[in-house]
Amino acid sequence: MTWPSFVTIDAPDTGSRNGDPAESRKLKAAVVESSLIIHNPPDIPLKAEILGVCVVSMENADQNKYGWIVADFLRWKTLFHQVGNKAAQTWLSSLDIAAFLEGVAGLDINNSDEVAQKILGGKNDHIVGLPTDAVDLKASVLKHIIDRARVAKENDTTLFIMVFAPVTPEQDICIDFENQDKIYLPADQIRQVIWEAVDHTDQPVILMTSSPFTGGWACSPSIMGTCTVSDRVLNIMSKSCGAAFANRFIDLCTTRRTPLLTDDQRIMVEYDDMMPLRPTDLQIELLHKFQRKIHEVLEQRLSGLAVHHALDFEESSDAWTTYAPRTGRPLAGFWAKRWDKPSVAVDQNIDRFEFFGEAFGGTRASQIFHLKYLATIELETCPGDWTRGVTGITHSLLSEFLATRFPEEAHVKRVFDSIEFRGSSMIVAQVVAKYLDLPEPDGVKCRYWSEKLLDRTLEHKFRVAFGDIHNLFDQVAVPPGEKRHEYKTVRFWRASRWLATAIAMRFADASDKEIQDFISNEVRSLFGKIFNTQLTLLLSDQSVTCLGNAWLAWLGL
Repeated sequence: MTWPSFVTIDAPDTGSRNGDPAESRKLKAAVVESSLIIHNPPDIPLKAEILGVCVVSMENADQNKYGWIVADFLRWKTLFHQVGNKAAQTWLSSLDIAAFLEGVAGLDINNSDEVAQKILGGKNDHIVGLPTDAVDLKASVLKHIIDRARVAKENDTTLFIMVFAPVTPEQDICIDFENQDKIYLPADQIRQVIWEAVDHTDQPVILMTSSPFTGGWACSPSIMGTCTVSDRVLNIMSKSCGAAFANRFIDLCTTRRTPLLTDDQRIMVEYDDMMPLRPTDLQIELLHKFQRKIHEVLEQRLSGLAVHHALDFEESSDAWTTYAPRTGRPLAGFWAKRWDKPSVAVDQNIDRFEFFGEAFGGTRASQIFHLKYLATIELETCPGDWTRGVTGITHSLLSEFLATRFPEEAHVKRVFDSIEFRGSSMIVAQVVAKYLDLPEPDGVKCRYWSEKLLDRTLEHKFRVAFGDIHNLFDQVAVPPGEKRHEYKTVRFWRASRWLATAIAMRFADASDKEIQDFISNEVRSLFGKIFNTQLTLLLSDQSVTCLGNAWLAWLGL
């Protein structure tokens, strides 16, 4: 297989991942930054401790806003009705769920309504109310997490946390109420309070949240790093990195180096650019579809159900098994039989963005609202990005989108590509830092870092590290048919600067050569593993290879 020119290392040695204690420790550390896109329950023990939390404000619970997140909470609450011991389930909500249900068209919540009974309980006591003050709510949720973690530890079982709320690309929970400052509950803080609650001992914890970039739900299978390590862990890590390297994959797969060509076919190609001097409209159309498909599949975390947002109990759709075998309750034999779907008329003519499908509420209005929410998160975080003019057109792109009431599809795609690329690049940086046991600059994740090198004595070390690190990161892929313009592109240095600072902190007393050797041997190697794993997964996606082969066929190859 031909690798892109930027990868100057060997393909990953899969044998070294199996049985190497040092490698296992690294993967366990890095998997806490990773998540699966799931459409059914994870594999949890029969006596697992369950904690479900809904954090959506009343003003955002509209069907054209985040009503779909509230509906998800109700969906999973119904699914878990009478599963296991009632005392092992805790359900919390900042929203008055009874009042919300009364506002749902066609749903009667009187005592004879079976759906309402499953959700609220016979005495309306199944869901505990949360404060609507953001600070108090955060404290309350953390207290419940601590309590449930201790119970799970006492019972020697897994804690399964489900949070239905807007989230950042890194699964940090947004607590956002009208006339209050938005605050965040980072996944790292959840991890820390659990670690302290169980006296620094191993405790299996699964965290599931809304998915910021796809339909379905984002599930971190081992936020405490207690998983059994296998090759599958690297697959999950690589999927979580999304389209951080989409630009390089598009370049690789649409030039003479493409792994879709056989060696005999490659001999027939004279130039790196395989398109004829005067391509036909069909050749151009197929190329553009192929380029876009590569980008979208990576953005969708290589999930075959990314544009769907419903529970799916087909074993062939079970994303959990890409992480570990399912040993508990079977999908078809247990969960599928429990899912009693309320009859809902499906409108086949819903106005939505096709590339989002059913995700984010499944309507154009709710999808725009969600993307605007992500854009707002981007502009309200990443301190330093927006005042120093280092992001190219990103600030104006996001600001103009927020000010546009009815954005066109091309505008929506460009904004989504930009936000997803930034988020995925930050995830790459954090995965690398966890894998290589690097300190966090200022003790915070990449998104919240002030971008200031507080210890000026590290400035030279930072420059050395950044000089080698920044070229490992990619640029956002431009839309098909568009040429990259030096002054009109999305730039993003935060991820590489954060990682370079982490390396400078780690090697504060080291020589320049030691820093360069570390990047060349350790950091570059992990980038290569992620890239190569993503490429393998990408080429196993039939929607990608079918379009690629169709394009090549019309080139006469």
